[in-house]
Amino acid sequence: MVNLVFGIVFMLITYAITVYIYKKRYNTSKQNIFLAGIYLLIGIVIGILYTIYGYDTLKVFKALNIISVALIVAGIDYREKIIPNEAVVFILSFACIFILLNVFKSTTEAPAVFIDALVAVLLGGGLFAISKAISKNGVGMGDIKLVAALGLYLRTYALMGVLMVSLLSIALFGLFKVLTKKATTKDEIPFAPFVAFGLTVCMILGF
Repeated sequence: MVNLVFGIVFMLITYAITVYIYKKRYNTSKQNIFLAGIYLLIGIVIGILYTIYGYDTLKVFKALNIISVALIVAGIDYREKIIPNEAVVFILSFACIFILLNVFKSTTEAPAVFIDALVAVLLGGGLFAISKAISKNGVGMGDIKLVAALGLYLRTYALMGVLMVSLLSIALFGLFKVLTKKATTKDEIPFAPFVAFGLTVCMILGF
């Protein structure tokens, strides 16, 4: 019950923050009932499932926190084709906080958690850096920084799950756009919306 209430309140606050950010950035205060419904639904689903999984409220916060940032970044990337550095710094900051919490929680597991997080940073950031070098304009620096930050926050297992869902969904979306002749293979597709989708799916599954 606590997780459910927390999830609902957290996502309602996140929606208010999203509206505020978009108002400041795009000079619009238009309310989006559909977006509010999505935020609320995510909070409810995470709250219920995490109670079933036996997760505590901190785990709920960690999941909803990263989903919220990803959703806000997705909207910005969709409109502007950029990943704000502020979002990357925010993710890295909370990742460091959670790593420190692990030190106090279990000193024996803390080194393994830290190493796993660093491996995820190098693996995710490295893969996307290589992709940028190969594809030229296919991957942006913002995408590399975002994935690296997510690596520190999520660690290896969860990051790989998020990337698998994200890359599969963007590939299917791109294929659909090409087949319906609404885009060509040279058109740029913002990556953050698909990261937000992958994150939401994996967090719901309990990653």
